[in-house]
Amino acid sequence: MSLSAVDVPFGKIYLQDLSVNPDTGLLRRGYLEILVPSLPPGELEDLDGLADRVAANSTYAAVALHEDAPIGMVVADTFDEAPVLLLSYLAVRPGIRGGGVGAALLRHLLPSWRDRSDSEIVVAEIEDPRAHRPTEFGDPAARVRFYQRQGYRLLPVPFVQPRVAADQDRVRGMLLVVAPDERAGELVPARLLHAFLTEYFDSAEGVRADDDPELAALLAIVERGGRQLTLLPPDRYAEIPPLNVPAELLRRDYPATLAALGLLAVDDRAVPVLDEVWHRVLDRMARGESIPIPRLAVITDLLDALSDAGLFFVSDDPSDASVLGWWFAGDDDPWAGWWRRDPPQWTEWTPLTRLAGPTVRRLPPLPRVAVVLADVLGLTPAQAVAVTGQSEQEHHELVGVARAEVIALIDRALDEEGSDGQLPAL
Repeated sequence: MSLSAVDVPFGKIYLQDLSVNPDTGLLRRGYLEILVPSLPPGELEDLDGLADRVAANSTYAAVALHEDAPIGMVVADTFDEAPVLLLSYLAVRPGIRGGGVGAALLRHLLPSWRDRSDSEIVVAEIEDPRAHRPTEFGDPAARVRFYQRQGYRLLPVPFVQPRVAADQDRVRGMLLVVAPDERAGELVPARLLHAFLTEYFDSAEGVRADDDPELAALLAIVERGGRQLTLLPPDRYAEIPPLNVPAELLRRDYPATLAALGLLAVDDRAVPVLDEVWHRVLDRMARGESIPIPRLAVITDLLDALSDAGLFFVSDDPSDASVLGWWFAGDDDPWAGWWRRDPPQWTEWTPLTRLAGPTVRRLPPLPRVAVVLADVLGLTPAQAVAVTGQSEQEHHELVGVARAEVIALIDRALDEEGSDGQLPAL
């Protein structure tokens, strides 16, 4: 029904679903009389944008009326790809908060909106009481208690609300709660939250994780949580660590750069070099420099640092020099001059397979670096060529030939009688 009568403690109210029974005048009144007094400017989008989305049926809105006066409003947004319904705004006229109006709006509107949008979950943004103090717009701790009474559960991740307008800042120190759903229980698939965050930031700001360290850090936390995220009672919000962007990106990217080091360096004497490079990159981020892909910045500096320290490994075995020999750079090439004696005694900490690591290390410098950039660090061709100076076409060809040679080397090692599956010593 578009207009429902609901009893609350102070009397009867009526709920008008504006997505079913449009009324631009009532939408405007709800916005000006309910949302504006209830939300800080940085969290409230402009009326025209909201009205356009309601008219396009990508946003649902409803108003609670008492004696023909708006006393509460709820707004929820849908997404094209992520099957998530976002409870964007829930507000009640100051002076009657706590009287059951907000609970009535949630109870009577959100289930039908979730079904209509084919959403798997409903999420709401709330302020973390540790980061936000009570203001004239409300008390974050009281809001936590409200959602707990409604049966909502807390996602175990920090959150940053995208900016609602170009001249506004993001709202940091936020949390996400999930509406009760008997089908899902206490678990939420990580893929849902990942898809939601990706599309939300893209639709609100036009940014992607590859270009935005803050979003990349949020997604890294989600990915680290496994396939299913276990929900918490909202009053356990203190168990969620605040977002630390450099720390999260370091935690995400360090294992990959350590694996790359295992293929590039002489031995584990190079680990402190990697750590030093990471500290320099983190210092740049701490000073406000935007580095959305720290592993790219690290590998760029690391190659120079290993070379300067004499720790970049190149085999002195003549047979290795002939591997992909047509790619080996001449004396005038900046990649030349790294052949050296004293082959390494490699340790067991490298997280590579028994044969793949040694065979990759037999490649000459340029193809080996190209394979590391593509297959260990997962860089795109455009990102990789920024390190090697190759064209994208040259990078594709080089990686393809190097992969084929690695496979051939592994096959040769396995076929050698008496090798017991091991490559000859480098």
